[in-house]
Amino acid sequence: MLLPALVLSACAGAVQVGPAAPDTDPVVIGTGTGASPNTIVVYRGATFGPVTNALTNPALTLDGRSVGTCRVGAPLVVRVPDGTWEIGAITGSGTISRAVTVSGGETAYLQCGTEASLALGPRPDLQPVSVETGQRQAGL
Repeated sequence: MLLPALVLSACAGAVQVGPAAPDTDPVVIGTGTGASPNTIVVYRGATFGPVTNALTNPALTLDGRSVGTCRVGAPLVVRVPDGTWEIGAITGSGTISRAVTVSGGETAYLQCGTEASLALGPRPDLQPVSVETGQRQAGL
């Protein structure tokens, strides 16, 4: 009886979530202003690790205001005017933020998720990535 319990608990210890499928209807916030609005794309890439990492979806903020959550397969597209914007990710264990400067119709990509941890509430992670990487991984 102990062997099935050990096997089941070992299977529940790690989860892999594959790459995001193309999202034909991402969450889009704002319209930007001017002739060429800029875009900030926040997405969650493939995740491998403890169940708590895969199940923790950080809340996302733009200049301190809530704009959504960081989930695999659900990129957040924010259209903003030229300037520097503060993008934040929040979990019960912490907050991280990145300043993103965009102008002239630029698109910036940030990959969000959680730090690899066995804790019940992992800390958020938010990293800028190149346009090429962001386009490939965001699934847009």
